[in-house]
Amino acid sequence: MVIKLCIDKFIKDKAYPNLATLNAAPYTPSWRQFSLHSPFSEPVMLIEYMQYHNVPYDIVQLGDSDNDTFYPIALSFFDFSIDWFNLLDEEVITRLKAKKLKILFYYSEGDNPYIINEHITHQCNANYIPREQVKFVSANSEARKIPHFQYIVDDELLFLFRNRKIPPVQFHKTPRTKKFTALVRMHKYWRANTMAKIWERGLHDDGYFAYGDEISANETEEDNPIEVDSCGNLRDLTRLFLKKLPFKADTLSALDHNTHTIAVPDHFSNSYLNVVLESHMDVDQSNGVLLTEKTFKPIKNAQPFIIFGAQNSLAQLRKMGYRTFDSVINQGYDSIQNTTKRWEYAINILLDLISMDINKLHTLYCDLEADLIHNQQLLLSNKKSQLNHIINELYI
Repeated sequence: MVIKLCIDKFIKDKAYPNLATLNAAPYTPSWRQFSLHSPFSEPVMLIEYMQYHNVPYDIVQLGDSDNDTFYPIALSFFDFSIDWFNLLDEEVITRLKAKKLKILFYYSEGDNPYIINEHITHQCNANYIPREQVKFVSANSEARKIPHFQYIVDDELLFLFRNRKIPPVQFHKTPRTKKFTALVRMHKYWRANTMAKIWERGLHDDGYFAYGDEISANETEEDNPIEVDSCGNLRDLTRLFLKKLPFKADTLSALDHNTHTIAVPDHFSNSYLNVVLESHMDVDQSNGVLLTEKTFKPIKNAQPFIIFGAQNSLAQLRKMGYRTFDSVINQGYDSIQNTTKRWEYAINILLDLISMDINKLHTLYCDLEADLIHNQQLLLSNKKSQLNHIINELYI
């Protein structure tokens, strides 16, 4: 099935985001600023992915649209205060009601899709829009359980696309000087809990260990999904750790750390294990999985990892065909639903690993050669079939 998209306008061969209010031009810094302006509609990366992976698509004028045509609205933030149908052109509304057009929300974040579905359904009913005319693509794995929703691991595609000019670090058996890489750009308390435990043991000097103090998620200690007071002295330890910031593992700026086109090869080529501190341990209380570029960086660069993230993060990777090193790394934490217990299980596995003699870590790493090369090749492979599957699902 070839997807048909209705775009309001193109500028310099790029699709200007439908509904966007920012006056920006492609190939300029302002093109990356849509996420700062309501209604937070941004460039449709799905188009970039289809171009990059040679997936055909059609662009259709509004007057020529039919029920197989999608009007895409890509979002950086889903604002529940917005009446989406109030923003749409009257002709778009008319064609929606006549089933001559569909809306396609494309959202690469992990917000609870059940709550989003309730909101959209309410707005559809209030505006007499047939619910089936509004589709929603979400990066939260629970989306696949909801009618008219579709799940996509967007950051796999996004990282692969934006990091495409950076050559991958190849598997090699040359001994390394660092045991692990653990990098935190944005402060969150559960991330600080994790890094504090490494620091408490004095193991931070054995790895590329970084925790910035320039960017915060604006969370309080009470926002922490980890029940710290059930974990010994963790609260006081974390407070002490935060007073010692920053820790740095390179000379890059905080902005550089968030840029997919920049990488520090030594973080992968000169350490044995990647400590993935994902965006969420509890994905908006949805029971879903959100996988971001933090997971796909070590995969691209032939490095094993432990994920501090949602329950079933490893299970989701295995569904996608990746291998998760169960032959040498205990996977028991991944299935634990309770966030605190999952974190405790994972931190104990991590501390045991990075407390090993570095020569044992070298042997462990070498034993994973086949899995690491498999993962790297899978990530770097063409995603045409994956994208076509998502497109076909949208037409069901």
